[in-house]
Amino acid sequence: MNLFCRAPAFLLFAFLISVSCRKEYNPPAVQGNNHFLAVDGFINTAPNTITNFNITRSLNLSDSVQDIYEPNARVTIRSTNGDEHFLTDTSGRGTYISTPLTLDTSQSYQLEINTSDGEQYLSDFVKPKVTPPIDSITWTVFDDPSAGHQTLNINVNAHDVSNSTQYYRWDYIQTYKHRAFYSTPWARVGDSIVVIGQDAQYNCWNTVHSSNVLLGTTISLSQDVISQITIARFDEDDPMLDVGSSFLVHQYALTPEAYTYWLTIQKNSQSLGGLFDLQPSQISGNIHCTTNPNLPAFGFLTATTVSELRAYVSNTSLPGWKSNPGYSCDTKEVTPDQLNLRNWIYTDEDDMGPYHFSGSFPPIMLILAPLECLDCRYQGGTIVRPTFWPQYD
Repeated sequence: MNLFCRAPAFLLFAFLISVSCRKEYNPPAVQGNNHFLAVDGFINTAPNTITNFNITRSLNLSDSVQDIYEPNARVTIRSTNGDEHFLTDTSGRGTYISTPLTLDTSQSYQLEINTSDGEQYLSDFVKPKVTPPIDSITWTVFDDPSAGHQTLNINVNAHDVSNSTQYYRWDYIQTYKHRAFYSTPWARVGDSIVVIGQDAQYNCWNTVHSSNVLLGTTISLSQDVISQITIARFDEDDPMLDVGSSFLVHQYALTPEAYTYWLTIQKNSQSLGGLFDLQPSQISGNIHCTTNPNLPAFGFLTATTVSELRAYVSNTSLPGWKSNPGYSCDTKEVTPDQLNLRNWIYTDEDDMGPYHFSGSFPPIMLILAPLECLDCRYQGGTIVRPTFWPQYD
C-alpha cells in the first residue's frame, strides 16, 4: 500500500498550505541601490608611460546593465613630496588617462578621486615595485579524461633573480581569427549585387580580454621562479582556435597586501561571474571614502611596472580541432533578371546574400546563402588585419 495515502488528512492539508504560502524573498542587499565605487587600474611607474584607471560602479545581482560608468570625476595621482598628476576621462565612459609620466620611484604614491556627487576617495600611499620580465609563454595540449576531449593550456614562465617579487598577477588580451563559412567576391548593396573582391568578408579578427583573476606566488619556494602557471584553458573545438589566437600577456608585481586582496576577489568573483558584482563578503581594499567612511569602495591601488609578451597558437598545431558554426548555411538557387544579373529582385530573401552565379548560358542562376555564412563580421570583429598578426596562418 502507498504510505503517502495512509498519511492523516490534516498533514496533507498542512503540506499544501505551506507550499501555497511561500513567497519570494529578495534580500535588502539585492534590492538596495548598492552601486559602490569600483576602481580598476594601477600606477605605471615605467619611464614615459601612460597610466589609466577604469572607474565604474559595482552592480547588484538584480541589475540588468553590464556597466555603470563614473564620468565627470576629478582623478589625481599624488606623490609623498606633493607632486600631482591629473587624469582625464576623454571618452566620457569612466576611463581616466594621464599624459606620459616619468615618476620618481623613490616616492610613494596615492590616488585621489572626487566624484560628481561630492564624495572624495583616497587610497593609501603605496611604494612602487618593479615587475620582472616574462620569460616565455608556452602552451600544451593534453587529453582530458574527465571531459572526454582534448584541452589546451596557455602557460606563463618568469623569474626574479633578486627574489623580491614573489607575488604575481596576470591578464591578457586575446585576438583570434575566424572565417566566414563561404568565400565570395559578391555582396548586396541596396538593390544591386556588386563585386567586393574575393575573401573581402571572409577573414575577421576579434579581440577579447581575460575576465578571470590570475594570480601566482613563489612565497613557499626557495627561488622566485614561476614555472608553467596556467592562465587560460580552452576545450577542444573552441571557435576561437579555428584558425589561430594571439595572446598578449601582461605581468604585474604585487605587494603581499595586494595579493591578499586579489585572492579574495578571485574566490568571490569567479563564483559570481563579475569582478565588481555584489560580493558575498566584505572586501577591504586600500581605497577609502573620506567624506563618508561608511561608504565602501572596491579596488586596490598598486604602483608598478608591467611586463608583456605575445604568443601565437595556430590551428595547424591542433590536429582535428574545428568548431561547428551552430547555424545552417544551406544555399538556395534563384533565377536572376537575365538582362541585368546584378539586379537584386529577391524580396523574400533579405536574410540572404549572393554567393555565386551558376552556368555560362541563359538561364544563368544565382546561388544565395545566409548572410551570416558570407560575411565573417556577423560573428563579430573586424576585417582589418592586425599589424602583429603572423603571415603563416
